[in-house]
This record gives sequence, C-alpha cells and structure tokens, in this order.
Amino acid sequence: MRLNLFLARAAGGSRREADGWIRDGRVAIDGTPPRGFGHPIDPERHRVTLDGRPVRLPVAPRWLAYHKPPGVLVSRRPQGGNPTIYDLLGHRAAGLHPVGRLDLDSEGLLLLTDDGTLSEALLHPRSALRRQYRVWVTPAPDAARIRILRHGAVVEGEEVVPDRVVVEETERGQGILQIDLREGKKREIRVLAKKAGLDVRRLQRVAFGPVALGALRRGLLRRLEPAEIAALRRDAIPRGGRLSPRRPR
Repeated sequence: MRLNLFLARAAGGSRREADGWIRDGRVAIDGTPPRGFGHPIDPERHRVTLDGRPVRLPVAPRWLAYHKPPGVLVSRRPQGGNPTIYDLLGHRAAGLHPVGRLDLDSEGLLLLTDDGTLSEALLHPRSALRRQYRVWVTPAPDAARIRILRHGAVVEGEEVVPDRVVVEETERGQGILQIDLREGKKREIRVLAKKAGLDVRRLQRVAFGPVALGALRRGLLRRLEPAEIAALRRDAIPRGGRLSPRRPR
C-alpha cells in the first residue's frame, strides 16, 4: 500500500493532508524517514508513526443488509409518531449509517455501514449504481403507460430515465413491475408512476448494486459477505478510478 493512502485511512485525513505530513518530516517507517509519498508499506509488518505516535488501520468496516419494513423512517429522529430504523434495531445499528434512503412507505433492501468513504462513493452520481425495485401499481399498466415510464420524468430538476421497465405480472386490475434505475432521487419511482397515471400500492427495493435482498425476511439483518463488499468497491470505482479516502462519519 502507498504510504500516503495508508496514512489517510489510518489517521483519518485526506491524501493531500497525508502528503503534507510526509513532506513536513512528521512521518517515519520503522523509525526511518520514508522515501516519498508513495513509499510502499505493509501494514502488517511496518511500524508507521506520525509525530512519534504509531498509526494503524482501523478495524474492518461493518456492512449489513436490512429488510426495512414499510412505515419505518430511515432517520435518527422520529417524526409523526413513526418509528425509525434505529428504534427497531437498537444497539445492532450503533455507529452505522444508511447508504441512501427509502421513504416511509417503501420497504426492502437498505445497506447500513460505518464505512463513510465507500458509502459516499457508491452514492456519487458517477458510480451510476443500479437500484432494482419491485412495484405494485394500479391500474394494470397498458403498453402506453409502460412507454411513458420508459421515457422517464424530471425528478428534483433532473431527467430520470429507467434502465429497464418490465411487467412481471398483471391481474385483477393490478400490475407488478420491475424497474431498474441508476439515480438516487427522492421518491423517483413514485414520480415516474404518477406521470404514467399509475398509483403505487407497494414499493420494494430488491437490489442495490451487486447486493440482493434475496430471502431476507422483513425486519431482519444479515452481514454482507466479503465478496459482496468487494463487488461494492468495484462498482464504486468506475472505469479504473480510485476511491478518495475521507474521514469516517
């Protein structure tokens, strides 16, 4: 690992700040001044100090998948008598923040983490991370309404066009749609549906990037697998870019 990247992650600064610490002679590796900003180090073998104090990488970040029930706020403060995810999860969510949001009436997959750097990168527009939803609507959509959905709508002043709109099922005047989006705008599915003259009866997020809701039951948590976290990191760095370390939230 490059020294400046290690310092940024271990000491909670930016890479530019880490470069300044190295340039000012405040950093040593096994008691010896480094050869430069990109001096290679092995965090398991080398002792790195900043102003004489050892610095170490933090413990591995926590990543959890939560099946958020409807009627629950993704917030730390209750509103209108509705419980929050923190009310329901208690100590299990201590120190964690949500990656994105689901509105009060929506349900499904919500990621929780203490990894501020990766979560911020995932939510950045350049990552164009896919969000997949299952949407129950009335009336059962005809071809004209589906064309309107696929054409998109203006949400929060920006054009939002779904990656994909698929009719999974129609019966008894209701339709079940699968809608894939790469934006994270507020109530975007509901805005799209309204433009098409559809009423959203139920809205469930079933995937966030490479992580799927799967068989996780409503109200339950699970830890993400290492392969899922690695896939999130890949999806957060499009076209061979790099994550810029930032102070954890």
